Amino acid sequence: MEDAVAAPSVELNRRVLVVDDEAEIRLFFKDFLSDCQVCTAADGSEVAPLLVSFRPHLVITDLRMPRQGGLAVIELVKAHDPSIEVLMITGYGRIEEAVEAMKLGASDFIPKPFDVGQMHLAIEKCFGRVRLRQQNTALQQANRELQRLTELKEKFLRMTSHELRGPLTILQGYCDLLAVMADSPADVREARAAMQAAISNLTTIVQNLTLLMTTTTDRLPISCQPFDVAVLVRTTLEEIKVHARHRQHQYHLAGPEHLPAVGDALRVTQVLRELLFNAVKFTPDHGNIHVRLTSGEPYFTIEVEDNGIGMAAHEVAVAFESFYEVASSQYHSTSRTNFKGGGLGIGLTLVRDVVTAYGGRVSIVSEPGKGTTVTVRLPRDRTPVADLNLDQTEKTA
Repeated sequence: MEDAVAAPSVELNRRVLVVDDEAEIRLFFKDFLSDCQVCTAADGSEVAPLLVSFRPHLVITDLRMPRQGGLAVIELVKAHDPSIEVLMITGYGRIEEAVEAMKLGASDFIPKPFDVGQMHLAIEKCFGRVRLRQQNTALQQANRELQRLTELKEKFLRMTSHELRGPLTILQGYCDLLAVMADSPADVREARAAMQAAISNLTTIVQNLTLLMTTTTDRLPISCQPFDVAVLVRTTLEEIKVHARHRQHQYHLAGPEHLPAVGDALRVTQVLRELLFNAVKFTPDHGNIHVRLTSGEPYFTIEVEDNGIGMAAHEVAVAFESFYEVASSQYHSTSRTNFKGGGLGIGLTLVRDVVTAYGGRVSIVSEPGKGTTVTVRLPRDRTPVADLNLDQTEKTA
């Protein structure tokens, strides 16, 4: 045996079981593996209980021992836990025994007197495989947990959407009944208007929850029908103006009178509506909101810019995550149009998911105190086989 020149770089949680009938060998490994937890046994017959109590990552075993030899140790170790690494060492080895040891699951076969550098390398290779297996196991567990949470979220969204639809239908029915009642007092008409606004908000929540559930499970359908993007933008902007007229924003629209496209007008409307409501919520009263529509084959681009509160770089980085809100949830106040009004925190998530399914991309440029610009680029001719190879989201602060 040569003098030790360097101990292997090991971690404190490494556990090594050394099985050898020579006390000198056992003492050497205790010194050589000083940064490991080392347990020793003088014979293979002592190994079984140590596999349970010590739980080694690596077993270094001699081939020939008085009562139970190394080949039996390998069989015992692999039967207990196939992931445990085994190194075989021997001073009397033959090629047939080396082959048999490798067949049984040994990682390496090292003759005595062994070279310390060779031993170092063999041990590091073993622990490299141990680390890789542990990482794979952790990754599999994380994937299982992620799948469980995803299924739980989908179940929650499905149940919430379903449970809200029933009461909404009843409320809408009574609201419609009030609308046709003759000579309704002013306070009744005012109450009906408030009810209708609340119903509209709840309906939007249900629709967005359903859409989020659909995009999460990769089932979002994208239709392909002719429509005019310019008309769609003007119509949607007018709708938002009505909802948010009490905020007295200044709206600026730039773009062509007509822009024919083939795709899904509903999905484009959903995207633009979310972007405009976002701009309304985070722009102070009397602020400016710009909408720009531009065209360049084979895409069209919609840009929504505001001079609102803006976002810091760390907020931009997570803006597309589900249930994220710029404002603290501690001060949450649900509203689609009030300044800093809260919501479910899924608006930009839906924008990202719809744009991704559509084959486009979305980007955010924002600066605290100066406002936010969201740019959506979509194909003018949305065919099912189109592959634009675009990065789906870009975030710049």
